[in-house]
Amino acid sequence: MKLFFVHQRVTAALLIALPVLVSSVTASAETTWSEPADDIVVAQWSPEELKPLPQTDEQRMNEIKKHFQRADLPGESWRYDRIFVLAEGLEDQDSDLILYYQARLLQHQHKFNEAAQLLSTISSASPVFVSARLMMAQVYTELGHFKSAREACTSIILQQADLAAVCGVASTSSIGESEQALLSSLLDRYARSDDEVNQSMAAWTLYQKGLGYLNTADYDSVEQAYSRWGDAASLRVADLVLLSEAQLRNQHPQKAMTLLESYGQQHYPDDAIIVQLARAEKQLNRSDRVWRDFAKERISQRVQRQDESYAELIALYFSTVGDNAEPRNLSWLSQVHNAQNSPMVVAPGGML
Repeated sequence: MKLFFVHQRVTAALLIALPVLVSSVTASAETTWSEPADDIVVAQWSPEELKPLPQTDEQRMNEIKKHFQRADLPGESWRYDRIFVLAEGLEDQDSDLILYYQARLLQHQHKFNEAAQLLSTISSASPVFVSARLMMAQVYTELGHFKSAREACTSIILQQADLAAVCGVASTSSIGESEQALLSSLLDRYARSDDEVNQSMAAWTLYQKGLGYLNTADYDSVEQAYSRWGDAASLRVADLVLLSEAQLRNQHPQKAMTLLESYGQQHYPDDAIIVQLARAEKQLNRSDRVWRDFAKERISQRVQRQDESYAELIALYFSTVGDNAEPRNLSWLSQVHNAQNSPMVVAPGGML
């Protein structure tokens, strides 16, 4: 079985993207992936990623927008690399649109403080203000700064009351029954609409609903929510990771395998999906190690390349699948340090 992997510089959406009222993109791939002795291909570049860079800033901005619209979909996260290169050297560094694009890249790198600082400078008169505040609430929530997250939500209540409501629900440490009822009501409304913005809102709201159920260990409700409101063709990487995580925690690894296997066999699969497949394979106690071997190769490369954006995924791998796995998240920095001498050997480390 030959699988193809593409180099991704940013993490494969353990966060779901906010509704995109504007978009952005990255570029240019490095070609330093190694090829294992068994001739498995671990790096294959998309022809689009290798295209010459556009010459004008306007052309670059159009490319950035196009790539950001698809970068969170399965097999498309290579686009973040393209976005990085396209964004380099743009002259209008102070425009709100550029700041918004830069913040999205920082969010995907899990550089949440830096992203929040950029987003806070975007003017309330800007067309991207609402999207910027939604993203600000999301990154503050990731940092555990729930008061700041709620303030970001409140700041858009006059422009978009529904968005502010969903944002406020998502910007809490836990989602209870009353919050779930509100999300269900909004999902019913969004799902009946053909409007593109409402469909984007439905996807975002569904993710928040599923995440709330996951955090309260109501794993069956995660599946039920995606079954009722989800569209398999529009699920993003974050949705697939969330849904498969619920299945794995619910001791249904075959469901996770069935859900993800076709995505893992694409030319440009996402590292987060590969790790989920490896975990499902291990839980199934299979004698063959197809997905575990591929995950080991990918995570080994991440460690050797010091891909800090993948710290969370690396820790997940080492605590659940890797050699001598321990039931806790191991420090990313410990893995980098230890990899210098013996890659893939687990070293003691603190909690992430």
